[in-house]
Amino acid sequence: MSAPDLVLVGGTVLTVDDADTTAEAVAVTGGLITAVGSTAEVRALAGPGTEVVDLDGATVVPGFVDPHSHVSMGAPYIRHAALQTPPVGTTRTVDDLLAALHANLAKNATPPGGLLLGWGYYPDEMDDGGAVTADLLDREFPEHRVAIVHVSGHGGVVNTRILAERGYVDGCEDPEGGTIVRYPGTRTPNGVLWENAWMPLVLGMLDTDDEALLAMMREYARWGVTTVQDGAATVQQIEAIRALADGPGIPVDVRSLVLFSELGEALEEGWFDADRVSSNGHTIQGVKLILDGSPQGKTAHVTQEYLTGGPGGEEHWHGLAVIEQGDSDAIVTTAYQHGVQVFAHCNGDAAIDQLLASHRAAVAAGATPPGRTVPIHSQVMRLDQLDEYVAEGFEPSMFTIHCLIFGDTHVRNFGQERAFGISPMRSAIDKGLRPTNHSDYPITPINPLQLLWTSVVRRSTGGVVLGEDQRITPAEGLRSVTIDAAYEHRCEDDRGSVEVGKLADLVVLDANPLDVDPETIKDIAVVRTFKRGVSVYEAP
Repeated sequence: MSAPDLVLVGGTVLTVDDADTTAEAVAVTGGLITAVGSTAEVRALAGPGTEVVDLDGATVVPGFVDPHSHVSMGAPYIRHAALQTPPVGTTRTVDDLLAALHANLAKNATPPGGLLLGWGYYPDEMDDGGAVTADLLDREFPEHRVAIVHVSGHGGVVNTRILAERGYVDGCEDPEGGTIVRYPGTRTPNGVLWENAWMPLVLGMLDTDDEALLAMMREYARWGVTTVQDGAATVQQIEAIRALADGPGIPVDVRSLVLFSELGEALEEGWFDADRVSSNGHTIQGVKLILDGSPQGKTAHVTQEYLTGGPGGEEHWHGLAVIEQGDSDAIVTTAYQHGVQVFAHCNGDAAIDQLLASHRAAVAAGATPPGRTVPIHSQVMRLDQLDEYVAEGFEPSMFTIHCLIFGDTHVRNFGQERAFGISPMRSAIDKGLRPTNHSDYPITPINPLQLLWTSVVRRSTGGVVLGEDQRITPAEGLRSVTIDAAYEHRCEDDRGSVEVGKLADLVVLDANPLDVDPETIKDIAVVRTFKRGVSVYEAP
């Protein structure tokens, strides 16, 4: 037996195997884990050419798996204006927002007629109400096209130039599944757009390049993420990542979901064929279906109305269904017929009902589900729907960082009973499900340890605990961003835990998340990230 290429010794190794075994050291050969054990046992395997890393008491965990995120969408944002409110950013007022946009305009030297883009806009938590309209953007930036992306990603504000380009003019009709907000008492668009009035527009703006994509992937590695889902990719974006994977290489594994509107093209081009579905760390995982919007944007589709009305002041508001039931039935049926795993954006319980109905329609049509259909977000849901997940073989991906960043808004919009049941991970685990926890970057930050912390404390920025009975343990939280996230993506056999024969995807942490005060889990730092035994990040 040849000596390992790398050994990590003298620490605590949280294997996250079936028995939650703890070890002291790990050996790596050819990108695979070849030994897990005591420091003495593993150190004895080292040869003259072995790199020996003394952990000095640090903790090793499996490489984190972000089970829902947006690599292709997030990459272009790197060069644009960040507008997040605390605790993520520093934007508190409209003046702060405008200052950030002006600074970005100068930094990028954007020419007249060019696009000025800001992202992370969240008026609900701005001190002055955060009201931004096309008129304001026209006055501030008369020579540019301007778009501000709402923190949910499902809406935003644009200036008059962009409204005119889209044909959003006085008296125009709302597109099906979308909302164009108007100035009070008029039919004139005020620049605020939601869902199908917004999504086609913003997707056409997010141009990227190879360096931005690689920079985005390196950012995931910085936070210990070694496998990340690209959660809504066009065929063009898939081609770009595959070219990087097969060319210079990518620092983390990317598992792409084909946007539902391009499923036919992806199937026709053979992206799901056995000889093409995976290459050099890039995998075409499944199809992304979008059924509703976001609860913080008031576009999540719910059966009980919002307590605060709609985003345009609508009464008796239940959010938006992005596509009709018959259309989602057809997409799910096509996916199942071709053995394609379905991931469906479902924030509200009405959207979850729609997914369940589409699943059953596909089965009734004779299609065989490939297994592990994933309702993404599963936030404003009814607990009876968890029983349906169990019955239908679904595995939910949840989003507990909403408790921190958007929790106070959810209490206002839904009341305590519904808000406290957001992302019910405790109930899901107790029913035998394996819920995962995701960042949905760029909607919330890339930080698996912060995600873990929010699943344990479920506390808002205002200090409200959103459902103490839905808290989970740190060990369960760790599984939700490692082995259970790998299970969701049907790759648990080669990653997600520190076991012999699996990929040497490893993260070194400066503290043990299972051994510290749970309140401090969010403060644990990533010291080093290894992808297939190669260091892809080391803290300065």
